[in-house]
Amino acid sequence: MKHEMAALVELRARAGVQQFDKNHVLELSDKLLEMMRYNVEAAEVWASVDAGKKARWNCAQASLISLQIRIPEVQWLNLTETNARRLFVEQSRFEEALVVAEAYNLNQPSEWAPVIWDHMQNPGWIEPFLGEFVAALPLPANMLMELARFYRAEVTGRKRNIDFSTWLSPGGLPLEWAKYLEKSFRCLLKYVCDVKLRVQLATLATGFPDVLEICMRILDKVPETAGPLILMKAHGGGYLPLM
Repeated sequence: MKHEMAALVELRARAGVQQFDKNHVLELSDKLLEMMRYNVEAAEVWASVDAGKKARWNCAQASLISLQIRIPEVQWLNLTETNARRLFVEQSRFEEALVVAEAYNLNQPSEWAPVIWDHMQNPGWIEPFLGEFVAALPLPANMLMELARFYRAEVTGRKRNIDFSTWLSPGGLPLEWAKYLEKSFRCLLKYVCDVKLRVQLATLATGFPDVLEICMRILDKVPETAGPLILMKAHGGGYLPLM
């Protein structure tokens, strides 16, 4: 009985989203609130019958509707797959990006990699974004390696480009851009606790001899039979090995 009840409430919410018109969002605010309520009710019923995946989806839809009410100048609802991915990448704040990811089934490492890479190229975006990201989600090794490949390809491509004018970017001249991108990648490495993985990333990306030197000093003190070396932040801002 509860399954049928949740499905019916969810169906009402879906019908409302499909009829959504961005051009009349202000007039539809009451309707949007009703759709949000339907999704919350459906999530509560799904949760009561241990249908966690369905409950999570309805919660994500309710959060997306909340964004539509709060930021009406952007269309958040009823997007195509392509437009949803574009909106996902464009979010400077992790909170909004996560809502879009959950609502459109994009919360996967392969989907987050281009988002983080885009943020690494925008001054001031990556540090707060990564701080919130690691508090909520893991940093999988395959995603980190993909970002290292992105970095290496971009830096190598820029160095080989002989047309100086095409090097210009929103960040300014090529030298300034390169410094900022390097800073962004160092910020990413800072959140990688596995020292061996950090060595792999710095080696693949190239251009981080100081990071490699520090990591190798740490690894020289670790027995070969030891497992992954994890660093723990100690008092005073330093890091201690934790195996």
